[in-house]
Amino acid sequence: MSAIARTLPPLSVEAAAIRWWLAAVLACLLTWAGSQSQVLMFNEALYRWVEQEYGSEARLRVERLQRLVETHLNDAEIDKIRVVNRFFNQVRYDEDDVLWDQKDYWATPFEVLGLNAADCEDYALSKYFTLVSMGVPEERLRITYVKAVEIGRAHMVLAYYPTPDAEPFILDNLIDRIEPASKRTDLVPVYSFNGADLWLAVNRVEGRKVGGSDRIKRWQAFQKKLRQQMGAHS
Repeated sequence: MSAIARTLPPLSVEAAAIRWWLAAVLACLLTWAGSQSQVLMFNEALYRWVEQEYGSEARLRVERLQRLVETHLNDAEIDKIRVVNRFFNQVRYDEDDVLWDQKDYWATPFEVLGLNAADCEDYALSKYFTLVSMGVPEERLRITYVKAVEIGRAHMVLAYYPTPDAEPFILDNLIDRIEPASKRTDLVPVYSFNGADLWLAVNRVEGRKVGGSDRIKRWQAFQKKLRQQMGAHS
């Protein structure tokens, strides 16, 4: 459990109901604001599904995520970045074939907290959707495929751009420090995407837009799965 989670009081039934309603209102506002990525929705149907699939401890972990989102909703953007990075980096790492008996599986934040374990893609995706749910504009976030030189394999991180032309900061499960991309000489970017667009890397800092992220079938399937889970497969 994170230090942040330990400091947060448990939700009463009444408070939880109010916060679920507020989360729904927030989701509508973010949708109207132009976000093309799914906002995390916390509701009783989701919690029942998590508990049935993964047990009562998993439900508590998802409740901690909800409290983290709500508690830090009005924080400065960089503080949201730090809090979310720290929260998910405490989740245990394991390979997809061990966790899901599949070679390459994209787990939702609820599946990540259900197992309390993740592969590199799962960390990046979970951080992305949590930050979008906290009001960070999706155009400042890019899920980025890289080659991790030191371990000699494909890897995924989340890049945060404070402004459109700024050098991005890298959120990575391999290290807890959030560093500028130019300092991450151990990573060679390949391509990146968010809810709207797709880029091919030009160098560690810049990318060339090549179209919409709807070209990535796995991304579309992932968002569909996430919506289904938040509706408890209704």
